[in-house]
This record gives sequence, structure tokens and C-alpha cells, in this order.
Amino acid sequence: MMTKEIVVIVKNKLMSITTILPILIELKEKYNVSSTIIVNDKLAHKGINENVVIRDAVDYVGTELYTEPNSSNKIIRKFLKIKLLFFLLFKLIKGTKVLHFGIFNVFPFSVLGGLFGKNLYFFQSSSFKHSFERFDALSNRTPSIATPIGRNIVAFNDAFRYLNVVRESQRVFMFGSTRTRVSWKNYINQRSDDYFNKYHGNVDLANGCIVIMLSSFEELRHMRLPNEGLTILFKRTIEVLDKIKGDISVFLKPHVFTDINIVNKAIHGRNGFYMTYLHQSVLASKAKVFICNSYSSTMADAKSLGVRTIEYSDYNNDILKLSEGKSMGYEYVDDFINNDKGEFEKLIKSILFTDSPSKNRPVAEDIKTDADKLLTILAESN
Repeated sequence: MMTKEIVVIVKNKLMSITTILPILIELKEKYNVSSTIIVNDKLAHKGINENVVIRDAVDYVGTELYTEPNSSNKIIRKFLKIKLLFFLLFKLIKGTKVLHFGIFNVFPFSVLGGLFGKNLYFFQSSSFKHSFERFDALSNRTPSIATPIGRNIVAFNDAFRYLNVVRESQRVFMFGSTRTRVSWKNYINQRSDDYFNKYHGNVDLANGCIVIMLSSFEELRHMRLPNEGLTILFKRTIEVLDKIKGDISVFLKPHVFTDINIVNKAIHGRNGFYMTYLHQSVLASKAKVFICNSYSSTMADAKSLGVRTIEYSDYNNDILKLSEGKSMGYEYVDDFINNDKGEFEKLIKSILFTDSPSKNRPVAEDIKTDADKLLTILAESN
């Protein structure tokens, strides 16, 4: 049977590729559709290749086409942009469906967006609904509001209302969360043990593990101490875990912006702490608890897969007032502790060594969506 093809253009953050990969896996397994994944950002390319699970999944569904040059030469960069433009033009003329997160808003790609809207599918960036917009002004973030380009919009939750005007000529497919799909969970579960054996074969997982999701240690305006607050919290987290975890292993998963020197310094000379680049879904298969010091969207993955989630942070008073004493990502954080090391230690002890099961149950796939309809349309011949 002839292999069909779609083209996917991801954003400069890993969120977009992790959001869309479950769909690409399902298209590959059910419909023999191969994906060409275009990455035009250096950090995104680095993140994909450092995260072995994402890297393997990309190879499983198709191939990565990296378009960012190593050279800073403006002429080379312009040439590669034009080359990508003509590549997309060729694919769209053939009738290839292109899945994207907003590149066709930007000239010169906007020209193609106007001409070939029928086969363009604009995707919402996050698989899970978050409430970040409430805190943008106080945490010095710019609201993420996009304009859908193309006739087709794929939404994963009702946060798509933050998109600019959706025209009557545009179709909206409510897909539901991608990483709670049965196909994605099966894909991960079938490979989880192999990943741990291959990349952490020397780690004792008999009693499960603790996962710390790392962030950037740069200025965070929502913290009481914007510049050094996160570093202080991280060190306290390591101190508490080192004191009470016993023989339970701790995996530290860095962000692409994480200063690894700070991490290495904090865990130097301590036993049972390991850096990992495995995907959060794989880590969740063995984890007793996920911990973050500044809210991470990966908490949504852990909670949806049945893992206990904790944010041990130090918000400033303005943010605490707005959040009503809760996490900025309160939907996916079971326990929020603000600048109380003793309370954090008490909670960890309770989770690890007493009968304190997770509050969560794995989220079932929502069958009342447009998911099957969308998959069928994407799999149709050009």
C-alpha cells in the first residue's frame, strides 16, 4: 500500500511537537500516513534530539526536516527561508495537507496561507487547558493570542476561544487532549521499560521514583525573589529529598533553558539523583510524585496519567492574591506549598512512606469529540 504524506510545521517550543505527536502516531498506525516534520528553530531541534522519546517518535512517524542554518549569515538564512517557501508551495500544489501552529501568519508564508487555505490545518498549541492568561500582566508575560490561518482549526480544549476571530468559512474540530488518547498511552507503555533499561539501567526502580520538572533559573517575575528565588527553592527541594527519600530514586528533567551547572552543583555528592531526558509520559509510568518549583505544563501529563503532583514555590503577594493561594496551574497541581520547607517535607514523607495514594485517576479518552472525523480527513488521499 502506498504511503500517504502530511507536512507538519512545529513551533520553537517542544509543547507543539509533544501535542501533535500522538495524532501523527495514530495516523501512522491506523492509516499508514507518514509525516514530514519541519523544525526551523535551533532550540526546538536541540530539544527534540535530547528527548530520546520524542526523537524516536519522530523517526517512527516519519522524518524531521531541520531548516535552521548553523551560520549567522543573513544571505544563507534568507536562502533557506526561500527554499522552505518553495518546498511548501510544491507540497500544497500537490494537495498535501499541512498542519501548523501559526507560521502562515508571517510573510512570505502568509501568501501561501491565502492561496491554499483548504489544505491548511491550524493547531492549538497545548493539549491541555491552562489558565496562564489570568497572570500574564503580573508575571510580565505576553498573552498568547493567535490568528487562525486556513480553513481548518484543530482545538484540544475550549481555550481556543483566545484565538482571534474564527470566520464562518473555517471549520473547528474539537479533538480533545491528545496525550490521553489510548493510542498514545499504548505507544508509551509498550516502550517504557525499554527506555528505562536503556538509559537508566543502573537505577533501582523497585519502589518507583520521584520526578522533578526543572525550569529556567533566570528572572521569574511572579516569584517573591524574581532573580534568585527559583534557585533557592530548587536547592531546598534537593535537601529535603536527600534527607527523607531513602532508596527511592529521583529523576531531574531539565528544560531546554535550564542551567545544568546549577543542577549539578545542587546534587553533587548526593546519591540517587539522576538527570533524565525521557518524556514526561514515560517518567509518569514509574513515578510516585511529580514536583516543580515553578508551574510546568508537564504537571498536566502527570495528573492525567494518575500521578500525584506538587508545586513547591514562592509566589509574590500579588500573584497569591490573584490565584487565591493556589498554583497558577491549579487544574493540574494536587498540592501547592508556598515558601514552607517544613510543610513540603511533611507532605513528601506522607506520599512516600504512608498509605497516601495519588488523588488522581488516569483520564479516559473522550469519545465525544471530532477526533475520528479529523483523522479520517487527514488520511484522505491528496
